[in-house]
Amino acid sequence: MAQTYDVVIKGTGMGIGEQALIDNLMNGFIHTLAQRENLPAHVIFYGEGAKLTTKGSPCLEDLKELEKKGVKILSCGICVDYYELTDHLEVGGTTTMAEVVEILTNSNLIVEP
Repeated sequence: MAQTYDVVIKGTGMGIGEQALIDNLMNGFIHTLAQRENLPAHVIFYGEGAKLTTKGSPCLEDLKELEKKGVKILSCGICVDYYELTDHLEVGGTTTMAEVVEILTNSNLIVEP
């Protein structure tokens, strides 16, 4: 039986390096995640990561695919407000810190690329 897990994304890039490289790595991570059979229960975006769920994000197609497959895509409401992204969200919904804490404290495994 596959283990249930949640993914936390806190930036637009993955790892450390030139922005083009780390952005490409994050796009690849999300694309590969969307192709897996064992999907996460949630993908939570906070900090600059919230920008990946908005208009113009290169990850939108894969995030919409994850959502279609039943994964809850959640962007931090505080972050969405801070970056003034409310009118630009294209996938998923916003969440509260209480919900983030609830999800993460009850998760079997938290993956952070």
